[in-house]
Amino acid sequence: AVVRRCAACGGPARAVRVAAPLHCAALARLCEAAGCHLPKCDDASRQPAISRASQTLSPIASSSVQALNRISSCGHRRTSKARSFSTTASSSGEPSSIKLKYFSAWFCPFAHRATLALEHHQIPYQWEEALGWEKRAPSGDEEFSASERQDWWYHWKSPGLLAANPQGMVPTLLDETTGRAVTESLVCIEFIDELAASRTRTGQHGASSGVGMSAPPLLPSCPFERARARLAADAVNKSVTSAYYSVLMRIDAEERRQAFEKLLNGLRSFVRGSRGDFWGGDTLGYVDCVLLPYAYRLYAIEHYRGADFAVPTSGEDGLWERYHAWFARATALEYVAGTLPEKQRYLRHVAKYAEGRARSKVGNAVRRGAAAHEYDDAIDGDKH
Repeated sequence: AVVRRCAACGGPARAVRVAAPLHCAALARLCEAAGCHLPKCDDASRQPAISRASQTLSPIASSSVQALNRISSCGHRRTSKARSFSTTASSSGEPSSIKLKYFSAWFCPFAHRATLALEHHQIPYQWEEALGWEKRAPSGDEEFSASERQDWWYHWKSPGLLAANPQGMVPTLLDETTGRAVTESLVCIEFIDELAASRTRTGQHGASSGVGMSAPPLLPSCPFERARARLAADAVNKSVTSAYYSVLMRIDAEERRQAFEKLLNGLRSFVRGSRGDFWGGDTLGYVDCVLLPYAYRLYAIEHYRGADFAVPTSGEDGLWERYHAWFARATALEYVAGTLPEKQRYLRHVAKYAEGRARSKVGNAVRRGAAAHEYDDAIDGDKH
């Protein structure tokens, strides 16, 4: 695909061959003309309406509908460079033959972790917006005082996602060549990191892998340091991630306060364990990718729960200054900035959780008193 710049915002109008720069809004209109009903970015003049394709597309001038049906609409700003995806005819599943379809959701911080890894390594993929929401009236069979609520919001899940991952969770990475799938956010990050390394090794032996590992690895090469990073990532999941949902969803004021203190302790541990500009050194790494999607979304807690739930800006011998400096460095990276959802749009989305109306697996788990990372597919399934 040929990278062109949007005439209005300077962002890339990518994934299609075009003879001249296109306005992002023009891409959005073309997408709508092709019958795409996926959620669109609120600010069409700023955000590209389509993501990269997994192969070079035919010119829009000659077949706009056909081309747009072969790419996916994105729900957030994504400014990554378009890259062609070279594959071999083999179905062996070797790195040179993998063709990734990425089932994701613009609003999901779990999926955001995998997005950061993909963009860090510039791994080609085809995005499918695989989760949405639909409103249903209470049936009377629900728990959690359903009769007191006006409605519930349930996840809509794409058929492709359910075929690849019957649990219907994002992120899910599907190799369309072999039909094999990888799920769970932390596993996806490690898989992407290993895939990038495999492409580099394949390239060194003369095969056409399409993309080499030009970016630094997300996990360190030392086994001891990898173990340390995995422990830190698990700690982020158990502290920051789970506490984020508890602060938003628990009704009792003391429970919210305790959850927020747990969240702050998770941030403190992250900062104290850091060894450079980023958690593991001088470049973005595994633990950064695990925390960053939630660190970015903490403004939602302050918005819905008040100023007492704001992350401190200073104090504790410079700890909070170090945290905010890390956050500024991470979000300033071009490929990271392109993945961040628009704040007002995300606030509208997360209101479902803040108001206790989201019937997702995570939402159901937190409502019944479990931690978000401890959801149970059988107990917390997001169906009536």
